[in-house]
Amino acid sequence: MGNGGMPRFAFKAIGPTGAVVSGSLDARNSALALDELVASGQTPISLREVLPRAGLAARLGRLARGAFDYGLFLRELSILIGAGLPIERALKVLVDIAPTDRHAVRIGQVLERVRAGAPLSQAVASLVREAPPYISRLLAAGEASGKLAVITAKITQSLDRAKAMRDKLVSGLTYPAVLIVTMAAVLWIVFATVLPRLVPMFQDAGAALPEATAILVNIDLLLNSYGWLLLLLLVFCVTLTAYALRAPGTRLIVDRWLLKSKLTLGVPARYEAARFCRNLQTLLEGGLSLESALMLASGGSSNRWLDRALREVQQDVADGQHLRAALAKSAVFPPLVVEFAAVGEETGRIGPMMGEVAQILDGEVETRLERLSALIVPGITLLLGALVAGIMASVVSGILAVNEIAR
Repeated sequence: MGNGGMPRFAFKAIGPTGAVVSGSLDARNSALALDELVASGQTPISLREVLPRAGLAARLGRLARGAFDYGLFLRELSILIGAGLPIERALKVLVDIAPTDRHAVRIGQVLERVRAGAPLSQAVASLVREAPPYISRLLAAGEASGKLAVITAKITQSLDRAKAMRDKLVSGLTYPAVLIVTMAAVLWIVFATVLPRLVPMFQDAGAALPEATAILVNIDLLLNSYGWLLLLLLVFCVTLTAYALRAPGTRLIVDRWLLKSKLTLGVPARYEAARFCRNLQTLLEGGLSLESALMLASGGSSNRWLDRALREVQQDVADGQHLRAALAKSAVFPPLVVEFAAVGEETGRIGPMMGEVAQILDGEVETRLERLSALIVPGITLLLGALVAGIMASVVSGILAVNEIAR
């Protein structure tokens, strides 16, 4: 809560000079907060109430209720407002046709906030926490330009592309996952059933185990003696890694590696570039200046190293540099983006050119994902096949040795 018990609202707005500013203010409700911003000469982009950090019980409760499908919500909303329905009427229709009660309740909350005078972008920012922050910024640009239907449709197209790429990657990794589960089942059978029956036979005969079988027996003894300790060590390492990745310095190193490493085949770099270019196109076509659009588009990346580099690009453009020069200086995007930005500046069509390069990069991402899957699936298959073959060879050698002893 703010001063005097009033709610506090965090905002982003375009100031009188055209620069994007952010801050917070205290007001009795969102409508009064918007009035205060407008009275001070600022054009609101987003406004959300700053809520106190939820406790563990509240967060677990939200997890149990499940996530809101904001992609479905935006897709249906874009269709309705594209057909000419007012926002309130479109939201009311979505409440009536919601696939689940949970979905209907959340849309109803958005509808109530809109009826109270808040813009759709602010309602989405404060109530649809599952959506990335850049979604509400793009909606705000659509509201400011009067092109909300067009921009909402572009947002859903972008979300559909991202989902299609994720689905393709998951499909490519399904077969290796099945192999891993199968290998785990084979190992469990060998260590829990086969080995305990082989070892007593050699002990009774006073014979030594074959070397390959002895290795498996030693592994079995290690797991039986120190299995819980190894499991705790694994959990500790995973927890330590997750904690380290939350540190800004470590996260920057990892994010930079993802964009620069040849092992990723350039997929993360091109994916982030395509998303940035598409968001920039949407914001520019929504009527924002290049400087303001760069400020908002740079916030759409989950890669912190890229986000920092893009903020430097925005600052360079604000200082008077051309977009082409600023992008080339940052060295974060493929050269194709820089060249298309140059053509856009020369022709006065930066937005459309950014859309064109985004489509090209999307095609490259799909091609490289297919190549990556083509490399991963056979590689994992061969690795697991060799491992299973080695284990079975060790077991078979033990069985043959038992037959020799019996003779």
